Amino acid sequence: MPIATYETLFMLDATKVAADADAVKQQVHHLLERHGAQVIVSREWNYNQKLAYPVNKQKKAAFHIVYYTMESTHQAALERDIALAEGVIFRQLTLKLDPKWQDTVLDIARNETGKEFAVRGMQEEAAVTTDPAAIGGEPGAGPGAGAEGGGHEGHAGGGPRRGRRPEPAEKHE
Repeated sequence: MPIATYETLFMLDATKVAADADAVKQQVHHLLERHGAQVIVSREWNYNQKLAYPVNKQKKAAFHIVYYTMESTHQAALERDIALAEGVIFRQLTLKLDPKWQDTVLDIARNETGKEFAVRGMQEEAAVTTDPAAIGGEPGAGPGAGAEGGGHEGHAGGGPRRGRRPEPAEKHE
């Protein structure tokens, strides 16, 4: 049976986490261990996050991230049990870690001290810009480049023309 390493981000009920964070964490671990998972790293992502829209009538949620190994054949049953677990877990997102990056990701998860430890890699990648020539475009042909704006048929915009239609030309006999 193939054993894989997974990363699961849990969206938890913030009020229950605020009342007893250790009990909620133990409940999540028990759910994982019931399916044969071995928890490697378990830590807070952000325990007081305002949501863009209410989830289960809650405006805030607590995010907890867990790295674990288990047989890949048990993952579907685990996700089904997580969906059926009511009360504490609102949502979850599970990713299978690529073996090539597994050691690096787990090292960062263990050793970074900030709450949003995984954002570090995204901030480093944000500085990289893509050259349009690399993806088949012309250099300097980005948005707002050129005097004509890159439209077609003499129109400046890329969408349909808005406004009044021009008066039809009179027929000459």
